[in-house]
Amino acid sequence: MEREAGTTISRRRFLQTMAAVGVVTACAPTGGPSGASPAGSATGSSATPVNLEWWRRNYTPGSQNAETATSDAAVKAFRERQSNVTISIQGGPFGPETDQKFDIAILQQKAGPDVFHTTGGDVLKYAAAGQLSEVPLTDAERRDFNASALQATTYKNKVVAYPLWIVPWFEYLNLDLFRERGVTPPKDGNWTYEEFLDAAKKLTFKRADGKQVYGFAHANDEFAFMLIDGGRPYDKDVKKWTFNSPEAVSGLEKWVALATQKVMPPDFLTLNPNDAQARFISGDVAILQRPSAMINVLNADKKFEYGKTWEIANFPKGKGEQTAWGGVGFIAVREQQDAEKKAAAHRFAKFLTGPEIGPDLKKMAPPVEYWLAPAARVSAAGIYGEYHPAKAKVAKMSSFTYVLPNVRPFAAMDQKYLRAARDAALDGKKTPKQAWGGVAAGGRQPGAEANQ
Repeated sequence: MEREAGTTISRRRFLQTMAAVGVVTACAPTGGPSGASPAGSATGSSATPVNLEWWRRNYTPGSQNAETATSDAAVKAFRERQSNVTISIQGGPFGPETDQKFDIAILQQKAGPDVFHTTGGDVLKYAAAGQLSEVPLTDAERRDFNASALQATTYKNKVVAYPLWIVPWFEYLNLDLFRERGVTPPKDGNWTYEEFLDAAKKLTFKRADGKQVYGFAHANDEFAFMLIDGGRPYDKDVKKWTFNSPEAVSGLEKWVALATQKVMPPDFLTLNPNDAQARFISGDVAILQRPSAMINVLNADKKFEYGKTWEIANFPKGKGEQTAWGGVGFIAVREQQDAEKKAAAHRFAKFLTGPEIGPDLKKMAPPVEYWLAPAARVSAAGIYGEYHPAKAKVAKMSSFTYVLPNVRPFAAMDQKYLRAARDAALDGKKTPKQAWGGVAAGGRQPGAEANQ
């Protein structure tokens, strides 16, 4: 996703990435349903040489970033299974320039990638233009995918892309700061909002040298606290706008309390993901709300040792059930006339999203961790948890992670109304009820042009 797996993304791209309805199901141990065909099987293949183009954002040949390392390894592993298929990778930085490149190739030229990583907003856009190839799934494969993730990639009753992974947002804890201030970390990573707020207040302080430390920070690319008391953007049928409900307003009130208590940096409304992460690493923030890619960043830093200097915890629990904010990434196959290429592209897409790629890459020398977030297929979901103790905890968060419905108007609503309403409340210019209650007023109809 852009970035899938929780690496840094723009606000717009993150909201496009959100896809799936309701609370997603739990990740289960490795071992798919009986009868599921292998992800990398040669079903429908031939010995005819096939050349595929795979477009992958942030792929930079020769670099060691996660997108590059995992992509190169994936191509190598697939070639060992499908020696007649040659795959070339094209990359581009995250941002509007690369987004435009995708749109021009796929929508205007009806060419470009045979296989590509995509997001919820793009799934709808490209499917509506007839540029996504319907995904051939057996009944067993359908059952193997997370149901809500599969729903998110369904357009007019057809599955048009492969769900790749589910990415929850959670809390990173700087244990050195917790010890310095005498604050006890949440037991087993579970805490109420009141416990979380109390910890954030105690962890907000100024040192003798004048350095200010803040108890909590998050980047400006999510609405997690809107969910904490049970608020949701739409009803369960994705027909009615419900983000101005009392539960959503109550969540915004809890969010506003963090601002009024001054436990967040003063620039929290404009704090981008990279800067938020940097402040945690430098010791300026004690609790940081980010997704799973930062685990690898901390593991690569010698001054951080899991369980001693850092830990993770769940998003705090409010009045409703335990929840978390999250997203889904996809792999899509472009519609085209060349049946051989399209069939090979589907085999590759199944491999990228299935249970065999994780073990294949783990056997390489040195081993490569392919899964950057819990997989959307049950048979592959346990692999991510094997990489690291923190990742094992993240894998369990899928059972209560809420991902936004794949509804076309949501990103536009965010740009026009939601962010302004949020900022007005967090700045103290309006009460939460005034700010959020007016989002759907005045004839504005968020609507639910859903993916069905």
